[in-house]
Amino acid sequence: MKKFAFLLWVLSIPSLVISQIKVIPFPENVSTGQGQFRINSSFSISTTTQDPTLIKAVNRFYQQLNRQTAAYFIQDYITPGLSGTMRIQPGNAQALSIGMDESYQLAVTPQSIDLKSNTTIGAIHGLQTLLQLLTKDEQGFYFPELMIQDKPRFPWRGLMIDVARHFIPFDVIKRNIDAMATVKMNVLHLHLTDDEGFRIESKQFAKLHQLGSNGQYYTQEEMKQLIQYAAERGIMIIPEFDLPGHSQSWFVGYPELASLPGPYKPGPRFNTDKVKSIADMMVMVRTAPTPSIDPTKESVYQFLEKFLGEMKNLFPYAYVHVGADENNGAAWKANPQIQQYMKKNSIADTRALEDYFIKRMYGIVSKQKYRMIVWEEGFTPELPKDVIVQKWKSDMGPMGGTPISIANIVQQGNDVLVSSGFYLDHHFPAYMYYQNQPLSQYASQPPANAKGKVLGGEAAEWTEIADGKNIETRIWVNSAAIAERLWSPASQTDVNDLYTRLMNLNLLLDAQGLQHFANYERSLRAWKGSTDVNDLRLLTDVLTPIKGYKRLIPKMTMPKNKTQATAPLNELADCLPMNSFTKRQFRQLVTAYLQNQDIDAAKAIRAQLQAWTYLQWNSYQQPTLEAIRPHAVNLQLLSKLALEAMDERDKGVVLLDWVAKQQDLLKKAAQPVAETELDVLPELAALINGKLAAEPGSYSLF
Repeated sequence: MKKFAFLLWVLSIPSLVISQIKVIPFPENVSTGQGQFRINSSFSISTTTQDPTLIKAVNRFYQQLNRQTAAYFIQDYITPGLSGTMRIQPGNAQALSIGMDESYQLAVTPQSIDLKSNTTIGAIHGLQTLLQLLTKDEQGFYFPELMIQDKPRFPWRGLMIDVARHFIPFDVIKRNIDAMATVKMNVLHLHLTDDEGFRIESKQFAKLHQLGSNGQYYTQEEMKQLIQYAAERGIMIIPEFDLPGHSQSWFVGYPELASLPGPYKPGPRFNTDKVKSIADMMVMVRTAPTPSIDPTKESVYQFLEKFLGEMKNLFPYAYVHVGADENNGAAWKANPQIQQYMKKNSIADTRALEDYFIKRMYGIVSKQKYRMIVWEEGFTPELPKDVIVQKWKSDMGPMGGTPISIANIVQQGNDVLVSSGFYLDHHFPAYMYYQNQPLSQYASQPPANAKGKVLGGEAAEWTEIADGKNIETRIWVNSAAIAERLWSPASQTDVNDLYTRLMNLNLLLDAQGLQHFANYERSLRAWKGSTDVNDLRLLTDVLTPIKGYKRLIPKMTMPKNKTQATAPLNELADCLPMNSFTKRQFRQLVTAYLQNQDIDAAKAIRAQLQAWTYLQWNSYQQPTLEAIRPHAVNLQLLSKLALEAMDERDKGVVLLDWVAKQQDLLKKAAQPVAETELDVLPELAALINGKLAAEPGSYSLF
């Protein structure tokens, strides 16, 4: 009956344009009205529960609302019952789990706000939605009149952060957790171990972190605090201990675990001194005997069982990731004892030996009452059906073996997490992550005989070229686009609307303390040597890093002093945001101008072009900025040409010959400079050519 009454309420509200609702992820069902709930000092919150998790969430909401509105509320404490102007009625407090009820109902009228849910976590999600709905006009702050019924599309909506390649400080992880909660992500997957570092304290095997981390790791007490901090925001922390490859840091303190003799030290697993091309890199990936666990020793499994037993006491949730990726087997081929073991036990090849290792790990993991997760290389017909497979490989480049389709995995009976198309270190624009081809293709053509299911997915931030100083700019706001793809209905596809809402979210995340804006601004001040960076931003706001692995591969072949973990990531390409919002706004103006001859759009375009033509690049000569001078020159020149084209077309002049003469300049401007691209080039080209090209559906990784 309550649900029926809810629907009647929805139908009774006069509909407005839903795009007025600047919420990410966009709710499942929204209906809006004409009124507003105004924020003033009489605002008060009451709730029917004393669940401490919800009370803390309400207090955080209350304080953030206070900061953003500058209102001084009269309420000191959350009022029990239903007497407040905002009333929260949650269901039962439940332990965090994948698949739990995360739904909520939110009703805002001019007189009151009602938030209902079946669980505490649902209510916390509703609070995040309400905070994003805050709007301001000349009369002050308000929440728009509306009704929302909401629940997630997928139960697993995660962010993977690699804290091994570059250690990510504790406070940075906390800020990312806050941002995850804002967009209703519910799993933080920490890639805790790799060749470069072992990042979690082990009291059982202390040399793991003491010798394998270069002194940078999380203590168990810190991790307990982090797990609690995340849990209070509806987020589970899942650990990954990557084996049998990616394991060099394990062997610094315990070389007896390795397939080949040491000595070992934390650091990159490849020696790239002789690598001169991508082809050389791919050969090295396939053939170099990289550090790997010895899967033939019983002592190795005894060690791992004790270690995972210790970690189970630290990480309380039902999942552990064991990696099983990118192991070429070369170290096993180079060890005569391993080869003899394989022959004796009729293990045909190193692929079969890895299957044997995974099977043994499955037994250890199951004994600890964990559910095992592997990267897609771990998928075989023999893989136990309750193992979750995380798909990561892309069809866009030579990533070491043939990608396995989502359909193949679920047909066998294994559940899937999708990270293919969600790799943040590819530096794609938000719309690429939003459209996510692997997930979209599967949704449009799911197999009829699937025994497994798609649990959801994870944004993945690998940190070969990211660290604590720039990772927030790398992760956000692209992760918000991924969060929406995993929460909102598949029918939610409007890219222009997405970017409008991302701009709004950008400001909210900044207000909440995320450093994605601040780190970018700080870098601009350092490059220019001045606090006045408005002229520099005029250029850098329309630049983005080059995409795919075009930065990573050259970086791996640089001298050691530039690739070591302590080397600063302070080049322009390290610090630029992944999306130019200036470009997005400019593109919408160019679209309106070319398609509809919109007069207001033409005026705004001319104003922007005039600003670019007067770019004062020659007013300072810092060596740090000299590398991007070609972008400044091209932006100025192309802006002048675009203005000229607009003037001539307004006169009715046909520009075919003139346009043809500009193509060489456009091609020149498309070339990367200092590992950055002029992101607004397609729109400038459209003004010159008279036609706006569609945005790319994919980008080359190499």
